Amino acid sequence: MRFSLPYREQLERIKRLEEDIKRFSIPTDENFKDAIDAFTSFFIQCYHLRDWLFESHYKKRDVDIFISNSVSLSLCRDMANKQKHKEINRYQPKNHLVEHEINGLSTYIIRYYDPSRGESRFGIDVREFGTLVDVIELSEKCVEEWERFLYIYTV
Repeated sequence: MRFSLPYREQLERIKRLEEDIKRFSIPTDENFKDAIDAFTSFFIQCYHLRDWLFESHYKKRDVDIFISNSVSLSLCRDMANKQKHKEINRYQPKNHLVEHEINGLSTYIIRYYDPSRGESRFGIDVREFGTLVDVIELSEKCVEEWERFLYIYTV
């Protein structure tokens, strides 16, 4: 299938990855490393929809301002860039992700117990928030935010 605008191919990929990571909604010792890899892949691909939007003639300024003003997409950006480059030097991150060493992996994603659900979940440790951000919920919000961007801005 050929897409008329290049970003649509990437958006569909992100939606497939979002569906795929839901299989890790309950963390276990056995699925920890696979879950971290799947979440990392999602955030990198999700943030890089940005590049596909440029290819589809969206304005860089509009895209970057939208990302900066979105808590979800700015977390996604910071996760993607930290995972890909280890350090962020091109911009001042809005969110200070807390890195953990778990099972031989350095990761910003950890297991936590959510008392409101009565179960363990995967979350991102962000210093400014004072609470963990649920990874599955964040992925859903990121996709919603990209769809909101596409609704607001047209090329």
